[in-house]
Amino acid sequence: MKNINYILVTLMVLNLNICLSQQTIDANNISSFLLGGGQRSNFATLSLQPIAIIDAEPDPSNTISFGVSVNNLEAGLPATGVGGISTNENIWLNYTYRGVNFANAKIYVRTNQIVPAGILIKIQVIAATSIGGSFIANQNIAPITLSTTEQILINNFASGYTGNGLGTGYNLRITVENQSGLSLPNGFEIIYEIK
Repeated sequence: MKNINYILVTLMVLNLNICLSQQTIDANNISSFLLGGGQRSNFATLSLQPIAIIDAEPDPSNTISFGVSVNNLEAGLPATGVGGISTNENIWLNYTYRGVNFANAKIYVRTNQIVPAGILIKIQVIAATSIGGSFIANQNIAPITLSTTEQILINNFASGYTGNGLGTGYNLRITVENQSGLSLPNGFEIIYEIK
């Protein structure tokens, strides 16, 4: 019976030593002292992809047309109202932009084809409004005569977004001077690019 008591006492002493062991902390290392011993770290890199999206609203009905006046239309008489100057101030330019390493960008405008002789197309930013967006307006307010050469429509701007749809972003005025009533070539487009 004595042997059993000695064995039980020995097992209890071993159990206490195992259960009451504690972690050794290096008091000279402030991170292990504050956060506990055995601290490790892993380095992580988070890369956000650049985004550059631009849209002209309303889509796709942002057109300017030159029509014939139906009031004076009669076979054998000259068609009136064929040419002239037409203006559209209902187009809004929306964008979302996030640059690499916070790099700024510009919005350029150009045509995809040569503007025919006798037609003059001008574009101008007439207002900048933010509804639900987050951007700092920095537009070129002078009218630009469009051609196939890129021209700056929106100056140096930082990452941001304009909000979506009509009434937010950059309000454009597009003026077409077409005194002879000429047609633009098939597939003619005005192209906006963020660079």
